[in-house]
Amino acid sequence: MGWDVGDGFHEGRAGCVVPDGRVARAVTGAGVLVEGVTGRYPRDEVLRGHELVPDKDVVGWQGACECGWQGVRWDRVRSSAQANLSKRRAYVAFDGFATPPVAVEDAILQEWRCHVASWEVDMAARNHARALERLNQAVAAARTAGASWADIGRDTGMSRQSAHERWTRRPDTRS
Repeated sequence: MGWDVGDGFHEGRAGCVVPDGRVARAVTGAGVLVEGVTGRYPRDEVLRGHELVPDKDVVGWQGACECGWQGVRWDRVRSSAQANLSKRRAYVAFDGFATPPVAVEDAILQEWRCHVASWEVDMAARNHARALERLNQAVAAARTAGASWADIGRDTGMSRQSAHERWTRRPDTRS
């Protein structure tokens, strides 16, 4: 199961972790599909650069995103007595599918949502900085072309005096 924000860059999932630390991109009826060939597991028939690792060998779960982000690993323990979600340890029987428990998948989803939200804040801040720079350049060009502070104030939603004060400061103090 995966999650997508529709930006073509952030598609997340709760991936199964195999003993060498690789995180599976897909789950099949025969095991989990991991990228890379170590020779320890059989190669996938279709994706020759991938190995098919049996569910019994899955050692945990981890959030992953197409952008390269990876969450903190959850360990798969051998008995329900060893399980402790606050310590990121969960039990799933070793004789069936290695699908993470619902509580683990929900926690991984929340981590991924935080990752995406943080990325969106970062992108918004970058866009804001670029927009401010474009505005500063446009004001400078307008003044060079003869626009009045009243014109610039009206176009930017401020008074003539506020526009004058904002754009006549030294460049390193602009905000």
